[in-house]
Amino acid sequence: MSKTEKDKADKNRKPAATGIRIIGISSGKGGVGKTTVTSNLALALKSFGMRATIVDCNISTPHLSYYLGVDSYDKTLNDVLLGKSDARDAIYNYDGIRYVPASLELKDLLGLDLTKFKNTIRRFAEPGKTDFILLDSAPGLGKEAISVMHAADEIIFVTTPFVSSVNDVIRCSEVLKEFGNKKVSIVLNMATGKKHELLPSTVEEVTGLPVLGTIPFDASVVHSLAFGSPVLSYRPDSRASTKFMQLAANLAGADYKPPSRFDDVFTRIRSLVYNTGLQVQQGKAAAEEFIKRRQ
Repeated sequence: MSKTEKDKADKNRKPAATGIRIIGISSGKGGVGKTTVTSNLALALKSFGMRATIVDCNISTPHLSYYLGVDSYDKTLNDVLLGKSDARDAIYNYDGIRYVPASLELKDLLGLDLTKFKNTIRRFAEPGKTDFILLDSAPGLGKEAISVMHAADEIIFVTTPFVSSVNDVIRCSEVLKEFGNKKVSIVLNMATGKKHELLPSTVEEVTGLPVLGTIPFDASVVHSLAFGSPVLSYRPDSRASTKFMQLAANLAGADYKPPSRFDDVFTRIRSLVYNTGLQVQQGKAAAEEFIKRRQ
């Protein structure tokens, strides 16, 4: 870990005496990768011996179950908020992490009282069973997103390295000030490193917030979503997976030795070959299906 990364890790680490860290994974707009960051960050934290719980707090349009490839659960966050279920009954296991889904049924949105949201989230904070609770927020500044900002002790804004997206973070961080002094940082997602993108140092300068990590654009992430599996499970050797590991290390204050430059170049070449081959296979399958329909 470099000195800069260590300084950021120290800044974002809470003393052990304060207990479980509740972190809102938020954004100013949709489509920037909050759920991708939430699910993969939880798995990466597990790799460092940390116990993580992820909660789908995008109640109106929940996505977490899709990203995990899970379609079977009886109790949800909605049931807990409605008083129909105990918090423990809505917690499920996925590859060593705990997750709480939100209901996909529109009828389960009726009667929800978000004034109970913060206290409900605290019920998932079971000492000895979890070290981090990651709240996968709804985007923007609606009631669900505001509820996450209120309930979390720390906020990580996920954004892409473009002016419009970063400007949304600035707007959200201004609103966040109404909830007291919380630790706030940024994760830049889907970065390509091209000249038209903002540098992490520029983002830090214009927002006044530290960039905790940068996740590169990686086709492996797109493919992993199609297969219903976080990229850390689907392609643990991918460039994105490596950066998620670094992000978790920065967040937890853990030591992590990323692959060497040679390994990184080799991984890029292997990913290119793999992704090209997969696209060819998918193209052939689509063509065969089209021919069958025409016959």
